[in-house]
Amino acid sequence: MDDQSRSSLLTAEKPGPVRPLLAVHVLGPYLVTLDGVPAGLWHGGRNESLFAYLLTHRNPWPSRERLMHVFWPGSTQEAARNSLNVALHGVRRALRTVTDRPIIVFGGNRYGLDRDVDLWLDVDEFDRHLHQARRLHLAGRAEAAIREFEMADGLYRGDFLADSPYEEWPVLLREQLRLAHVDALDDLSALSFDAERYAAAASLCARVIEGDPCREAAHRRLMHCHSRQGQPHLALLQHRACVAALSRDLGVEPSPETQDLYHRIRRHEPV
Repeated sequence: MDDQSRSSLLTAEKPGPVRPLLAVHVLGPYLVTLDGVPAGLWHGGRNESLFAYLLTHRNPWPSRERLMHVFWPGSTQEAARNSLNVALHGVRRALRTVTDRPIIVFGGNRYGLDRDVDLWLDVDEFDRHLHQARRLHLAGRAEAAIREFEMADGLYRGDFLADSPYEEWPVLLREQLRLAHVDALDDLSALSFDAERYAAAASLCARVIEGDPCREAAHRRLMHCHSRQGQPHLALLQHRACVAALSRDLGVEPSPETQDLYHRIRRHEPV
């Protein structure tokens, strides 16, 4: 091999620069890390909310005017621009605790993330695992679906931007994600029940009901779990809780299916 060929081979094998990884948790406690090092000095509130908005509205990246309208809708243009600059300064100051590179860049009248930085966002990962779980469920791959649902559940450490309860823009997304999590727990409980893992299914049903007290199917599944674990008295108590929730929140009575299950358990029939 001549020197030129050897030089070309070494150049081809030389690895490229490692891209920094920005990991952001906005489900539950707020956490931003760059290559595993936490970024500090967020001071809560608007700085965290603004950074979260940028990362969850990437297609396309938001314009300056859009940010001014979302965060300072009642302010004059000059006041809103000044407030945006102050908030962006707070975001950049927090990020400078872990890097000197400009993580947030401005171009084409839009704010976005440095293209040479990789982003890991828990909301994106949560959605990805849910999509994969449901695809596997439809394909009849129950065990693989259970693993994906469990991954999604592990990512949901709390409500979206839980540390910023008074911000207006997250309200709809927060509720959508909360309900998606409750639905995921419901699906996971059903898969666990079908696999005859009644203790796990019962625990999941209780979490579903905590998030949606009027989800009657979850009450019934929990009644089934208690009965199959030899605890019919707990099943009857769960029926009482179901009746109370439906009456209190919806002003309705349980469905005939729920009532039939209740009577069968009272008669000590297998369910």
